[in-house]
Amino acid sequence: MKFFVTGVNGQLGHDVMNELNKRGHEGIGSDIQEAYSGMDDGTAVTQMPYVSLDITDQAAVDRVITEINPDVVVHCAAWTAVDMAEDDDKVEKVRAVNAGGTKNIAEVCRKLDCKMIYLSTDYVFNGQGTEPWQPDCKDYQPLNVYGQTKLEGELAVSETLEKYFIVRIAWVFGVNGKNFIKTMLNVGKNHDTVRVVNDQIGTPTYTYDLARLLVDMAESDRYGYYHATNEGGYISWYDFTCEIYRQAGYSTKVIPVTTEEYGLSKAARPFNSRLDKKKLVENGFTPLPAWQDALSRYLQIIEY
Repeated sequence: MKFFVTGVNGQLGHDVMNELNKRGHEGIGSDIQEAYSGMDDGTAVTQMPYVSLDITDQAAVDRVITEINPDVVVHCAAWTAVDMAEDDDKVEKVRAVNAGGTKNIAEVCRKLDCKMIYLSTDYVFNGQGTEPWQPDCKDYQPLNVYGQTKLEGELAVSETLEKYFIVRIAWVFGVNGKNFIKTMLNVGKNHDTVRVVNDQIGTPTYTYDLARLLVDMAESDRYGYYHATNEGGYISWYDFTCEIYRQAGYSTKVIPVTTEEYGLSKAARPFNSRLDKKKLVENGFTPLPAWQDALSRYLQIIEY
């Protein structure tokens, strides 16, 4: 199968390209930069074909993807700077990328009759309560600009295509780029104590594991909405930090605080990021391993 993957300079796109290579699929990567600018870790993604593409340019999207004529488009590219998205002068740019860019890609996929995988987020929901969000729940009410524009991207896909997978994820970490684990390791290395919120609940998602699932999906025709994070139970950011330091051998003291005590960020954050993943098993997909195991494997391959 031939795949076109957006956002390969980021955490997930990097791992998707490597998973495609592992399985013998043809993968063409893209991002907005002129050349591949992710980490050069010697893996396959650095050797695979790369195309520069601004997904907000409808004509360019149509031309590039039509020429490649893929069987599947895996759309990982997005504006993910959640707080910056709230700036008045950034809102339309965020919408152009997350909603407009996604619509541009979906329209070409319809024309070519190819599959599309769109990565979304728990931020499309209102982040309240304690019940895990269901994949087919339509009670959205996003809390911020990022969540609203990702929801608009979801709707662009579902209203344009029949052959689509909309996969919501949360608390993402991978080797190629910044993430919570790398930040906390750096903080813990230089501080005796660290304050971390304990009233925002969810589950981490390791992009290496997620990439395997996405390619499994692409090789199937079991379309629809899915939730995909690692297994291992729901935790707080405080719980996650404690386990990061335990596995890394840090003695840094972690102090639990509420979101209010920590101080409000520019963009509202969800208290409830619990995603129900039962639909994966119901449709024959293998769930991601436990997050504790994912963290262990991750810490073995990064420098800290």
